[in-house]
Amino acid sequence: MKQTFLFLTLATMLLSGCSKQEAILTGKISGTAGSKTLVYTAPISETCYLGFTDTLQVDDTGSFEVKFAITKPVFITLWTIEPYKQAKLLIEPGKSYDLVFEDEKDVQISGQNEKGQMFLSTLPNPSYVEMEGRSFIRDTSLLSIHENIEKLKQDDLNHLKELLERKEISPVFFKRTEADRNCYYASLETRILLIKTYPLIQKRSDEDLLKAGGNLFKKLEEIYSQYPPNDENLIISSFWSEYAEGYVTGYKQFSQPDFDMAKFSQMRQDETIHAYMMHESTKYLTGKVLEFFQARYIHFIAYAHDDYEKELITVFDRFQKDYPQSQYANYVAPLIEKIVAYHQIIEQPFSEEMKFMAHYEDINTLEEAVKQLKGKAIYIDVWATWCSPCKHEFQHNAALKKILAENDIQQLYISIDDDKREKRWENGIKYFHLTGTHIRANKSLWNDLAKRFDKKNGAMLSIPWYILVDKNGNVLDEHAKSPSQLVTGEEFASKNKL
Repeated sequence: MKQTFLFLTLATMLLSGCSKQEAILTGKISGTAGSKTLVYTAPISETCYLGFTDTLQVDDTGSFEVKFAITKPVFITLWTIEPYKQAKLLIEPGKSYDLVFEDEKDVQISGQNEKGQMFLSTLPNPSYVEMEGRSFIRDTSLLSIHENIEKLKQDDLNHLKELLERKEISPVFFKRTEADRNCYYASLETRILLIKTYPLIQKRSDEDLLKAGGNLFKKLEEIYSQYPPNDENLIISSFWSEYAEGYVTGYKQFSQPDFDMAKFSQMRQDETIHAYMMHESTKYLTGKVLEFFQARYIHFIAYAHDDYEKELITVFDRFQKDYPQSQYANYVAPLIEKIVAYHQIIEQPFSEEMKFMAHYEDINTLEEAVKQLKGKAIYIDVWATWCSPCKHEFQHNAALKKILAENDIQQLYISIDDDKREKRWENGIKYFHLTGTHIRANKSLWNDLAKRFDKKNGAMLSIPWYILVDKNGNVLDEHAKSPSQLVTGEEFASKNKL
């Protein structure tokens, strides 16, 4: 009887330990420019990736409440959009937290492990760890890089230890945050080392470079051995995904004796590179670590690269077959649907409203371009297919077209895509339905535009860039209002001179 009772007690404890409890986040966004939207990461299988997010709209007072059903402590990152303010905290099952986002002030956090939470939100939490590593790139000494990064890490951990000793944070908070910081600095150091590896992998015949590369690979191996990417305890960190990506797509590829960069370039042309990387990941990762890696990989390529790569459609189909119940799929699917729509649209012919300027490849100056369109004012949009802000502005096309028609203004698009991206340029015109006249700038036209934009040195050209020209071909405004400004009611600065 006692044995039966003991068994039932243990079973109950185990089941209750696995049951989900709600962690509740309440808060307020205040200030003159208070955002109405709160974005936060979805804690799927204890992960924290800035790409898998949900949003909510705050109420009229700026207040919000979010509930997370979780079984273990997880990291959550939240941020407002305008103005951008971010907070990262560790939430635990059954606990409540309160946050205040306010202009010109740090985000205030109260609740479990309050001082630790406030400290955590002051630490670097970049979208891409690689960006944080640029200050170390010029350092030629691997030892110096390691020592500088190690010092930063120890400063973080020492402060956490002090909070733990004063009992201002719990052992659980310390352990999880320690793992998160270890992953951040491991990711930071490996990204720096991988960047330094890139120029070496093409020169394996040079003994000195081989030696330098060998030292780099040895240091990378040490870090990956100390913090194995396949460790399930590491995927709680918001930095794990970039860390694991460097391991699978960088270190494990470059360290192969027969590695050939030309082979990779060919796979990109053949549109097989992503299927290859997905297969490679199965060699080094397992279980829920592998599932998270593959979902994040597909999402990151589809979102960050924004090239509508058709291969991702079949790669995602395979992922869904391998993980039919994956919660990650809900966050990846919308991006894949955009890729499907893109390829359906680009198969259609150009509409009659999409025109290419005659012999545009021979146009060397802005004056030559506008000369062919004299008689009506011109709104010029300088853009490129690789420019995300440019493409973001295209969402206002329908409203912009109406504004231009009301002011008797025609539209000229000048792309600065190079010859290799000619097909993407043509596809972009179709996909974004860019009605108007089009030019793809040659080198001379690019230089002419750069001299106009950067009058001091003539070497810089920042896009998107908008120019307003009158009906006689005279430039009225070299930095005209953007479509997003025009559709919100702002007017052309030189409207009365059109």
